[in-house]
Amino acid sequence: MKSYEDGQVEVTRVSRCLYDDNITRLSKYVTRLLLNPSNNHLEAILYGEDVTRTQEAYETQVSIVQTLSSNYLNVYLINPREKTLSVIKQEDRDVPAPDKKHNNTYPYDLFLSDYIRQRVYPDDRTMLEESLELDNVMSVLSGQSEYKGNYRINDRDGIHYYQFRFIKNEDSGIIVLGFLNVDDVVESEIRHQKLLKEALDTAERANAEKSNFLSRMSHDMRTPLNGIIGLLEIDKKHENDIGFLKSNREKAFISASHLLSLINDVLDMSKIEEGGLVLNHEPFDLIRYEKETQMLIDMQAQKNGIDFTVHIAPEIYEHPFVYGSPLHLRRAMMNIYSNCIKYNRENGAIHTEIHALPSHDHKLVCRWTISDTGIGINKEYLEKIFEPFTQENMDARSVYHGTGLGMSIAKALFEQMGGTIEISSTPGIGSTFVITLPFEEAEETDISFEPESERNSIQGIKILLAEDNEINREVAQVLLEEEGAVVTAVSNGREAVRLFSRHPEGTFDVILMDIMMPLMDGYEATRQIRKLDRTDASSIPIIALTANAFAEDVRHALDCGMNAHLAKPLDVEKMIHTIACYCSRVCISHCKK
Repeated sequence: MKSYEDGQVEVTRVSRCLYDDNITRLSKYVTRLLLNPSNNHLEAILYGEDVTRTQEAYETQVSIVQTLSSNYLNVYLINPREKTLSVIKQEDRDVPAPDKKHNNTYPYDLFLSDYIRQRVYPDDRTMLEESLELDNVMSVLSGQSEYKGNYRINDRDGIHYYQFRFIKNEDSGIIVLGFLNVDDVVESEIRHQKLLKEALDTAERANAEKSNFLSRMSHDMRTPLNGIIGLLEIDKKHENDIGFLKSNREKAFISASHLLSLINDVLDMSKIEEGGLVLNHEPFDLIRYEKETQMLIDMQAQKNGIDFTVHIAPEIYEHPFVYGSPLHLRRAMMNIYSNCIKYNRENGAIHTEIHALPSHDHKLVCRWTISDTGIGINKEYLEKIFEPFTQENMDARSVYHGTGLGMSIAKALFEQMGGTIEISSTPGIGSTFVITLPFEEAEETDISFEPESERNSIQGIKILLAEDNEINREVAQVLLEEEGAVVTAVSNGREAVRLFSRHPEGTFDVILMDIMMPLMDGYEATRQIRKLDRTDASSIPIIALTANAFAEDVRHALDCGMNAHLAKPLDVEKMIHTIACYCSRVCISHCKK
């Protein structure tokens, strides 16, 4: 009655009711009040309906709008039947204002046309017009509940990335549209894509450089090998000409040495990359080392008509005794000097200055400044000179041979010693290499000056040699016996185990063990020997003598019980020195290099 007296003729209530099927539904009850003119009584018409789905659709729509409104700058309701757009939220002040006269509603096509013209980056306008065209939106949303995409807008402070997002309410048919700034997301994705592209480019460049390297290696290995085979063929026709044979033998040895240096470069780089290169820490005389190195370089320089000079500052002479790895230091320096000689001009020069830098804590910090008058290095190549498998002057392969690993190896060795290397160069004038290395000071009494001949003597040493290749076995046996060793040779690992186990302790002083052999390989033979129940089984030095020369091969040899690893082809001096070291129990750390 009060509602009727207040002028309200219809009262609506919504409540949840339990129906006969024991399901709670949302019901809307409407009471319509009428005054019966015949009797002046107030009468009511009451009816109800199930509005569960309608209410759920409404709540879903409200939830969608609230979610978008909390994240998106602009939110709109789109009525696809009437092709209109109503504003829910609009924080972007530069968006065209809706028509206030028509309940905050705007014709969809007209609104988007103004928005695209005023706000969207020119290159994206056509794309966005096609994407937001209402028929296209409805077509996309007919198969999915959401549709979104990115575009760019013009703003006062530059270009920004935005996202449009349509969400369709299936029950009401109403579509919600939101616009969101996605600068952070897109820029992060752009950075990610850039990093991926850079990584891909780096990988592709590395693969290309390795492919080029393999091609160069094939060429550079075949060249000396062709020379060796050719010289041997020629020798067949001059068997009685001793002078001719001697000359050809020297040429073949030079070709073989060059071939070995190429292989050693690859092995050294493999050890460095895998962290398998172990530097020695031994006392040595830096002045003596320099003079020995100078002799080697001077011989190469003279052959090429290059003037080689060295100046050692007086402070180096004051205390030349240091701890370090002279073998690896010479290896790195030889790589630098070899480049200076290889790329020098006719009648050119190489000059070296060696100085000591201020230091403390019993350190001697030396700086080598090596200058040449060579062809120089282009700026582009200078930036990647230390990368593996790279070379400049690829069009001059007939003149400049090599793997392209020398500078990479030198830099890695210097850095492992705690030092640095820097290069400056001017094409057509020459290059300067500056190497700085720290050394721990040693005392003269720490250094052994035992004559090399005594340290490397294997006179009377009893050697068990296991080698399946007949030629290699014969070569090794002859070389060792010429040095005074007593050699017993077998052709496989099983024979080596049998022979060692059947002879009394002390019969053999050392075992040289090939790896790849029939019946039993060198690894298993070593394990079998180490298991034998006799004193010398655990103490006898076993040295791998194998063509398996990569870092993992060295680790495998040591893991199975071997003491040292020597790679083929045989470096005779190194083999003799290693045997002498282990058999005399001196220089052990040096032998394990």
